[in-house]
Amino acid sequence: MISVVGFGSLLSERSARESVPGLTHYRLVRVSGYRRIFNKVGIVFIAGHGQCPDSLEVSSCSTEPCASTSIIAAQFECPVDQFTELYEREHRYRWIEVQPVALDGRPQCPARMCTGYSDLEYRLNKCVTEQEYHDRVGRHYTGVIWRDDILPFPRYLKFCLVSAASHGDEVLDNFLDTSFLADGRTSIREYLSIRPDLIPSSLRERVS
Repeated sequence: MISVVGFGSLLSERSARESVPGLTHYRLVRVSGYRRIFNKVGIVFIAGHGQCPDSLEVSSCSTEPCASTSIIAAQFECPVDQFTELYEREHRYRWIEVQPVALDGRPQCPARMCTGYSDLEYRLNKCVTEQEYHDRVGRHYTGVIWRDDILPFPRYLKFCLVSAASHGDEVLDNFLDTSFLADGRTSIREYLSIRPDLIPSSLRERVS
């Protein structure tokens, strides 16, 4: 088994099982020293969900180091033969090892988590040839993948909010306050205060 930490859409166990149907021991954990940031162009939103490549509302969630922050995430065990599909789903991220703890403070086993990359590193380390890069990215989108001026893809952000909220207010509040726009300054809670149309109707009384 390979232990994995998910912090965005993988806060939904259903979403996690779509990529890893054989996962076990799905649970909530804390990961210290990181925050979430919506700074990666989600190619799947362009290729699979019809978003315009020129839209600013195209980002998915990543993580980056932040000494003062801890995120509540999901940890689960992934069969080795199914990790390949998860790796493919998250191909444009860098995978790192983190040391989660349970919400009651008990140490968990080390786990793999996605974090930020750079466009150059991605081309050098993940795409062997220019043709592979074209097949994975270029035929859908020709700009920079990791940006500081983009905004969350609305349907994805709503899904992440609902997924976090399904675990209770503590997890929802953690998501709102430890997740930031690509600018690195604006929290998702602050963003939703000026974009209340992005709050799922089921959560409007819980997000303020």
